[in-house]
Amino acid sequence: MVRNKLIASALAAVMSVGLLAGAAVPAAAETHMNAALYWFGTSLDPATEYDGWTTSRAGITETLTTVNENYELVGQLADSWEQTDDTTWKLHIRDGVTFHNGKAVDGEAVKKSFERVLGLQERAVTSSHIESIEADGQDVTFHTTDLNAAFLASISEPLFSVIDVEADTDPASQPIATGPFAVTGFEVDTFIELESYDDYWNGASAIDTISLKCVADDNTRSLMIQSGELDLAQRVADTDLKILSEKPEFTIYETLGARTRIMVFNYMNEFLADINVRKALAKSINYEALVTILGESVGMAGAPYPSSAPYGYEELDKQAYDEAGAIALLEEGGYADSDGDGILDKDGKALSFTVSYANSAYTSMLEAIQAMAKKVGIDLQLNLIDSIMEMTQGQTTFDIIVTNWQVLSTGDPQWFIDNQYKTGAANNGGHYSNATVDELADKLAQTTDIAERTAITIDIEKALLEDCTSIYIVGETNFVVASSKVTGVTAYPIDYYFLDNKIALE
Repeated sequence: MVRNKLIASALAAVMSVGLLAGAAVPAAAETHMNAALYWFGTSLDPATEYDGWTTSRAGITETLTTVNENYELVGQLADSWEQTDDTTWKLHIRDGVTFHNGKAVDGEAVKKSFERVLGLQERAVTSSHIESIEADGQDVTFHTTDLNAAFLASISEPLFSVIDVEADTDPASQPIATGPFAVTGFEVDTFIELESYDDYWNGASAIDTISLKCVADDNTRSLMIQSGELDLAQRVADTDLKILSEKPEFTIYETLGARTRIMVFNYMNEFLADINVRKALAKSINYEALVTILGESVGMAGAPYPSSAPYGYEELDKQAYDEAGAIALLEEGGYADSDGDGILDKDGKALSFTVSYANSAYTSMLEAIQAMAKKVGIDLQLNLIDSIMEMTQGQTTFDIIVTNWQVLSTGDPQWFIDNQYKTGAANNGGHYSNATVDELADKLAQTTDIAERTAITIDIEKALLEDCTSIYIVGETNFVVASSKVTGVTAYPIDYYFLDNKIALE
């Protein structure tokens, strides 16, 4: 660290004088924090898959715009912007920002960083619609292929983190970025060693070094923070939340998150293509009972966006428990238990589906749903696998997958709709297609007025719920557990924000 090197040099000089005078001067103690995340990704290169979410959580990288704890889009590396015409956005890079190697960040550096990610990651192209970029001093101008009303929100995604592309380090292991912490060591799925960047534009952190560990198991993180091995952890086991909240040596920071657990249907399955079956399964689930079973880390969902977001949650006809209604829908669809085994069938085929999922923490939730579905005659076979990525992208067939989505990952509704529900979208592995949703999604992309965007979003939600396109099982609460010695923690609804320069350790 620049600051520590200067301190060390000064102390060395003072100690030399002190020793000559017969007095010893103690070295200043470093402030070190141990923290943990539940997932790391495969590298520290923000342009690789979703690895930028890790570098954002670690306080390594930053974007031009960002989303605060109130879902408000604000400037980060950019301090002002203007839309000069439908397809042109001009942003000013704040003065005084430097990369971790001391190099100044200007429009040209931003241009090169964006051009790199656009060349490496198709998701960057499809979400931003960027066609070309110009740089002039501290200004950077983006030209898009068409009117992308969500442009400023789209570039807040950590995929667009600004790094020094000309640095002599490998961004996969040591990206040279602009955040409050710089990387000094990294091992995949194990740890990231961080040090405070003393010339950070928004004020250097009071914490000198951080050991950020990857601890995938919720229970293990709970045990580690209780034993003192960790000072700070993003999420712990549901069962430990109440225990920790009652102990004065710990503080829990929480907010209703934008991550929702979703049941995704494959519309190529003849039975799941039947709206009666989809709606019956949705009505078979006792959502309030699930929230009770799963504990404080989840809340009610039943709609695409959480109640904390300004997208009409209260006015929607949300998915709700109605066992009698589910049975009636299946009877209407011509399903009956012809062999007396308790499972309905039609045309000699049982109403049975394989439910694939990759998060073992979902097992108890899905076992409860399995029992609920059986009461109305639907058989669900649970299939825990290593990854569902190929399924979500339609590369492998499935019946039902259960995953989670950060449905407002940029604070704007468009990204989730475009990726999950538009015909042919990259993550529309279930082959859902609805001309009305496509038309509304295109209209949303062309609308800049906030009130109009909200109204269009609500119309899309209504169409998705009428189709019972997916089942929105529960929403997740975002929480951070900290030792009482830790201060300055903010719980964000978007969970790729975690460490920042405000966190301190007493």
